[in-house]
Parts: sequence; C-alpha cells; structure tokens
Amino acid sequence: MLENRGTSAELLRFRVLLVAAVAAYHVAGCRALPPRPIVDEVRIEGLREVDEKPLLEGLSTAETPLLFGVIPGVLEYTTYDANVLARDLERIERYLRARGYYEAKVWAARVIHTSEHEVEVELRVHEGQPVHVRRIDPGVSGLPFDVMLLVNRAREMADGDIFDEDVFEQDKQRIESVLAEAGYAFAKVEGSATVDLAERSALVRYQVELGPKARYGPVRFVGLREIPEKPVRAQLDIEEGGDFSSAELAEAEQALVALGVFSNVEIRPDRSHPETGVVPIQVRVREGSLRALKIGGGARFDVLRLSGHMMTGWEHRNFLGGLRHLRIEARPGTTLFPTRIDRVEPWTAYLPEFRSQVSLRQPALIEPRTTTFVRAEYNAYPLLYPLPEDVKPDDERIIGYHELRFSGGFERSFFNYHLSAALSYNWQANFPFTYQGADPGLDSVKVSFPELVTALDFRDDPLETRRGVYLANSLQVAGFAFGGTVSDVRVRPELRTYLPIKKAVLATRFTFGFLFPSDYGETLDPNSQKARSAELDPEDGSVIADQQKLLFRAFYSGGPNSNRGYPYRGVGPHGPIGFLVPTGLDCSLDRVPADQLPDGCIRPLGGLTLWEASIEARIPFPVDAPLYGVTFLDASDLTRDIGRIRLDVPHLTAGLGLRYLTAVGPIRFDVGYRIPGAQALGQSKLPSEEGRPGGKVLGLFPGAVHLAIGEAF
Repeated sequence: MLENRGTSAELLRFRVLLVAAVAAYHVAGCRALPPRPIVDEVRIEGLREVDEKPLLEGLSTAETPLLFGVIPGVLEYTTYDANVLARDLERIERYLRARGYYEAKVWAARVIHTSEHEVEVELRVHEGQPVHVRRIDPGVSGLPFDVMLLVNRAREMADGDIFDEDVFEQDKQRIESVLAEAGYAFAKVEGSATVDLAERSALVRYQVELGPKARYGPVRFVGLREIPEKPVRAQLDIEEGGDFSSAELAEAEQALVALGVFSNVEIRPDRSHPETGVVPIQVRVREGSLRALKIGGGARFDVLRLSGHMMTGWEHRNFLGGLRHLRIEARPGTTLFPTRIDRVEPWTAYLPEFRSQVSLRQPALIEPRTTTFVRAEYNAYPLLYPLPEDVKPDDERIIGYHELRFSGGFERSFFNYHLSAALSYNWQANFPFTYQGADPGLDSVKVSFPELVTALDFRDDPLETRRGVYLANSLQVAGFAFGGTVSDVRVRPELRTYLPIKKAVLATRFTFGFLFPSDYGETLDPNSQKARSAELDPEDGSVIADQQKLLFRAFYSGGPNSNRGYPYRGVGPHGPIGFLVPTGLDCSLDRVPADQLPDGCIRPLGGLTLWEASIEARIPFPVDAPLYGVTFLDASDLTRDIGRIRLDVPHLTAGLGLRYLTAVGPIRFDVGYRIPGAQALGQSKLPSEEGRPGGKVLGLFPGAVHLAIGEAF
C-alpha cells in the first residue's frame, strides 16, 4: 500500500480556492467543468536510468496544462479515466522493455483525490536489470573496405551497450543513409536481434545488400508557374548522368529554399527500379509571393535617443526574370533631442533623419551556387552621445552626416550551408553638417575597402540555439591601392559555443578586434609625443582629423549586445572629442586636470584593440509559459594600443535577465552589475583614460539596464 502524500494544508487550501475560482469562472458562462476529475499531476517513481520526460509525454493520462503555470482549465482539460490509465500502465511497461529493461513492471498505482475536482496520479515502477549487447555482427563481410568503414562508423550501438530497440532501428536507417550519401541509392539493410533473458544479453545481426552504385536520371520540376525553370535548374546543380548522392540532394534542396521564392521545396528521388542503376529526380516546389509592398513604422527608445520613423518599401523576387531580387526601402524619421531612456525630459530640438537602400541580388550569375549582389544606400543622421548633466541641451553641438554607401560582391555557401563566404568591395563617403551649434569645419571622410566575411556554422537552430558552434571572421583592407582618405587593416574574429545541460543551455562568446591604422592615428597612440600634446588641446586640427576617421573605423564595447554592466560604448578610452566640445566648456588638459574635466568633455573615443568574453546560462522557468531566465558574466576591454590584449582590466560584470518568447524573437531584459574590485585588477579604480564608466541602477548599485529584442549572442 502506498502512503498518501497529498499536499500541505496551506497548499491544499490554495488549490481548493483556485479550483473554486476556476469553477466560478466556468459557471459564469465561459466554459463548463468536465464530468470527470481534472488530472493535476502525474508522477512516476522508481526510475533510475530511464529518462521520465519522453515516457510521460507518451501517456494519455497527462497533467492539465496551466496558464502562466498557475491557472488550470483555461487552455484545455486533461481528465482522469480509469480505463485510459490501465492502458497507460501497459504503455509504460512496453516503453521500458523497448529501452532494454525487459524485467520492468508497474507494481503500484495510486489515484489521490486532492479536491472534489482534482486528482493526482502516482505510479511506482521497478526497472529491473537491463539487457546488454553481447556482440554485434555488422554484416560487412564481402563489402569494399571503404564501405565497411562507413557502415561501422554509422552505428551508434556498440558491444556492451544497453540494448535499445529504437537505437537498433535508427542504426539501420543510419547505415542506409551513409550508403546513400556514398552513391548506393538502392542499398538495403536488414537487422535482427536475439535476446537471452536468462543471461540478460542480446546478439545483434545486420545484413547489408549494397546494390549497384547509382547515377542521376532525368530531373523534372513540378509546380513552377511564374518562375522560369532555367535559373532554378542552375541553382539545383544536379545533372542527369552524375553520381548519385543523398547528401548532394539535401544541399540542393537547401539551395532552392535559400532563393526565398518558394514556400515549399521537396526533392523526391525515384528508387523503384534498382535494376537500371538510375534514379530519376522529381523536384516539387510551391511558389510564394514574388512581389511585396511594405508600409509601416517604428520607434527607438534607448540610452541615446527617442526617435520614430516611417517605413515604405517594395521588393520583387523575380525582377526582369532570372530570379533577380530587387529591394527598395526608405525610412524617414525624427529624433526628439535630448529625451532618452535614462533621462526623460521635454525635448528642445527635432533632428530629422533619413535612411534608404536599394539592393539587387542575382543567383547563379557566375556559377550555380554563387550569388552576386550590389547595394547602394543614402543616409542622413545625427551623431549622438548621452547628454552630460552639466551641459544644457541648447549648448550641445550636434553634428550630422550625409552618408553614401556602395557595396558589390559575391557570396557562396559550402558543405550543406555549414560554411559561408562573402567577398565584396565597399565604398563609403561621409559628409558632415551641423544640426545645432557652430560649424566645426570638418572634412569629409571616404573609406574604400574590400572585405572578406567567413562563417562556420554548426548550430542546431540559428534563432533558438541549444547546441553547436559558430565561428566567424571579418577582414577589411581600407585605403592603400583602393583609395579613400583612410588606410588601415581591420580584423574581427568571433567564436560562440552552445551546450545543452538538461533543459538549460550554457552559451559562451569570445570576440576580438584589431585595427591597424596606416595614415592616421598618430595622435591616438598613447605612447607617441603627438598624443601627449594632443591631450593638452583636443581642438587641434590633427587631433580632430584622427578622431573623425576613427569614428568610422574604431571598435567600441558596452551595451545590450556587449558588456551589459555598462551603457552603450561605455567601456574603453574616454575623453574630449574636439569637434563636439559643448559651447562654453574648457576641455584642455593644460588648464584642467583629467579627473576634474566637466562631464560634457567626456565622450567614448573608441579603440584599436578589443576583446570581449561572455558566458550565459539560459534556464527555462518550470511553468507553462514562454519565459526563461538568464544569468551571465561579461568581460571586455578596449585600448588605443595596436595589437595589445590587456587582461588586467576586465571590466567584469555579473547579471540576471529575463526572456519572453515572441514570433519575432525573445524580448530581452538584462540587469548588469559591475563587480567592485573586478573592473581593473590590482587597482582601486579604472585607469584615468577610462573616464566615467556609468551611473547606478535606480541609485542602488553600479550597473546598467538593457531592454532589447533577440539574444545577446
């Protein structure tokens, strides 16, 4: 006889009140209570080695889902039925035997009435001793040596493992799959297992019928209407008479999906005639919408600005035929200055801005899987920094830029889209103008550079990643023979890892940035004489020229996707930016010591060498709601030294976060805490060139609060 565990008196009273409230809700006319009791909880006790989650998911007697993890019966009901429970007991025993526990028994079951309308189901299970695999006969005798290796590597079950019927069946499918990848489209794999219950052992045998190596037959398309067949066939890149490979077909299917013009793609190889050695291919597609008109708007509210914008755009995914993707977009908007998230106050100025883009993508222009692209942009926007406390909004000098951008190049994916590479030429010109204050007389900045972006992606899901590795790098070479007013080399590698730990995910990110300026930056090098003299007069012409060039090439750290204990661009060198010194402020170090400069003089300057590291645990809440929590550690550093990684100033941050899943990605709320004594190791405070790292959250502790959409990495 099982002991009736029940619940505590307090919890029982709470549940009774909750059920009464739900009953009142239904009596009011919203929904009728079911005639049978509601299943409040299902417990299985006695399992030692077998995971209970898939076992519970396979039962018909299941817990009633709870709205927000508290309220039952609003989403749906699961009711108790004695006949259904009896069948579930048989399912449990069959499931455990299929996992290799042939002695498994359900030896006790208890239905506990916790209230008039609720029951708990408690089951006691005895697993018994498992059956182990004594020997596996792989069935590879007589096969070519390379095929023998494929078959042996495909199997997951090994001698000594617990005999699991699902793994046994999956191994047969895995063997057939690797043989099909190797060109044996007609290979058949049979298997048998002899279980000796007395010895608790199993003898596993496979029989492999290889068949001939196959070749592709005719390739036929079904479902094409408006889209021409020629470019689709080129993107498919499967030719009649070529060597068959199921892996090649899977990559071809991904290539058609990547075109973005089909709502469904399915490649069907016909293996019904093994005597011919030929596999005809049928490609079934369903065309999606090829044209779209977009009208909308949006807003931005963060530590820099409150702004709103309208958006209008048009795209055509088969422009002039040939699957050319034309996209045109315009975003006029206005920033209300100086209102922002950490300082809400009446604005004193309207800063109009405008962003626009035209892009054209052409697949299979050079070769079947390579996409050619060109893109042009015109933007006009203000350069904004947080307004210091000691500066009146009317005294702030606000600079804006007319920006022209052009890029064109090629991109291609390899190895079933695990490796991607994009090579492009980029040209950018920024022409300064003044929104508010005196014109500082700035020159335009032109940057011309080729860029190579590579990515190695082995994540299971790019949006909701639970497992995998992502490695990327960007390499730019600006100026030199390519022209422009800036010459440098810029490198930024990044590594991300994701590891599932039960229901949680442990994620890490490591990023580096190296900028090697050639024809600018002498006043920025802290070891140069010019830099020391520049500190005394930030409004010197050479200082302003270097700072403006660095504005478009430097690295920055701090913010919602970086070090979350700091505000946006809060980590790294700070000081006066000569062309942004507010009216009436003296920012010259020959008259004012660095630690006594007014707040209005302190701006993030950017740096030449960057490192960032983050580790984050993503833990789902034990409730039936799209919520999960996050705990994280962030560290980073940024210097104006060339190629110097400084590890003794880690700017270490600890924090907590909350995620709410939506159709557009998780809405993210993070609170970062700058750990005292862990910002600069061995120093009581950060180096003087770091400026002021940021304020306190609600006046309580040093840190920052961030609200964003999407994961930090």
